Amino acid sequence: MRRLSGVLLAGAMLILPAFSESPAAQAAPAAAQPAAQEAPAAAQPAAPKTTLEGDAVVLIYAINPGQDAQYEQVIAKLKAALAKSTDPQAKEQAKGWTVTKSVKPLTQDGSSTYIHIINPVIKGADYSIVNIVYSQSTDEEKRAFYDLYKGALKGGLSQMTATAVANLGQ
Repeated sequence: MRRLSGVLLAGAMLILPAFSESPAAQAAPAAAQPAAQEAPAAAQPAAPKTTLEGDAVVLIYAINPGQDAQYEQVIAKLKAALAKSTDPQAKEQAKGWTVTKSVKPLTQDGSSTYIHIINPVIKGADYSIVNIVYSQSTDEEKRAFYDLYKGALKGGLSQMTATAVANLGQ
């Protein structure tokens, strides 16, 4: 778990690319680099997609102490970006993506724990929170979002990928 948190933080605070199965998705996208280092928009490579495997995924994140409201702003911006998107795949992602807050912290320092439950996983969809929000943002909004996200996120704690065995309601 310590390695996973380090990868996440080192990956320019990108939530989902740190958990991706693809090594290319673990690299920090150009859009997440500070503005002073950005190349002209036309020359920038596309940010790597973060796709998920399995039928359902549970992602667990620790938030910096006292930053719950900021992280919930991140989630609100994610929700708004998915709603604003014209991509039908984004609408499907939103339907199956729930974020909950653990009643009890899972870390030694008492940091809040947020749990992303994605069920069903949309095959081939990009689950990078940064990419999703950036796709609906101006350059100024991107920088503000990056700062908000970076300040709120302490690190990833766990990822569980699952394949359905039975649906007991059917």
